[in-house]
Amino acid sequence: MESFERVYAALRGKPVDRPPVFPQIGDHAGIIHKLTYNRMYEDAKLAADAHLKALDLYKYDITSIQVEPSWPVAEACGAEVNYPFDKNPWITKYLIKSQIDLENLEVPDFMKTKSSRVMIEGTSILANEAEVPIAAFMTGPITFSFQLMPYELLIKKMLKDPEFTHALVKKSVMIIKKYIISLKEVGATLLVICEHDFQMLKPKLIKEFSLDYLPDLFGIYQYNILHMCGKVAPHLNELADDFKRIKKLNTLNIGPFVDIKSTQDLLKHKIGIAGNIDHIKLLPRGSPNEIETAVHKAIESSGGDSRFMVAPGCEITADTPIKNVKAFVNATQSYNR
Repeated sequence: MESFERVYAALRGKPVDRPPVFPQIGDHAGIIHKLTYNRMYEDAKLAADAHLKALDLYKYDITSIQVEPSWPVAEACGAEVNYPFDKNPWITKYLIKSQIDLENLEVPDFMKTKSSRVMIEGTSILANEAEVPIAAFMTGPITFSFQLMPYELLIKKMLKDPEFTHALVKKSVMIIKKYIISLKEVGATLLVICEHDFQMLKPKLIKEFSLDYLPDLFGIYQYNILHMCGKVAPHLNELADDFKRIKKLNTLNIGPFVDIKSTQDLLKHKIGIAGNIDHIKLLPRGSPNEIETAVHKAIESSGGDSRFMVAPGCEITADTPIKNVKAFVNATQSYNR
């Protein structure tokens, strides 16, 4: 099977020749091709070329211009972002601190801000030249709201002023929708919504301020993946029925702190699982043999479910050795059922 056929079959729960490899490679592609971190947000052609070279080097099944695009999206909205040459960007000035700030927040034109324009133009280049599905990555309702308003302020608002919080989340969803539609229009064919901050919140807040908004986002693409970071097994236990009710949620991407089989059983195999290879210690510091063993164990744990995808718990870091990424990708080929 070719990557398009393999990925779409897995997302639909149809038979596959092997699990698709969903590596979540972002800045790593630039670093191994001698680009600094900031250049990946400044030049669409250079960024896309780095990803095309990484795809040719590793031969995985899904690519994207970036797996953490929320800094450019927040910047397009008016936030201030620092793009250093030697590390990931970060927000230096949040946009929302008051009711007036929220009322003034508008859905931006992403083509008017260089960093967000690079994300769209880079996605277009990949869609025209890569021979694998192109993913549109974006942070979800809760995580993007935290990128518009400081954490400590928004958490207080969640608890004491839910009306304000819903108003912020609704605007966040409007902004997210326009951005992911822009990526779809230039060729992205599947959506990955990243909720990095679930582990910080109680399940009730997750349902109220994220899960209940996801159907609106998942109605745009035919295929949808929800990425959840960290120690979220207790949240999954409490919210399993809510996850199962989300329409058009094909796959849940989990990290190394969440068990594959237990999650499949919890969700009654109604949602595919991607994961749960350790991206924090194993991939950057382990040996190729250790990585291959971990991937084989993950495939074994999936019990032959055709929807399973081999994936790290989050983005493969820029300092991960090339030989380790190759071992991660190639392990699906060496697995003997």
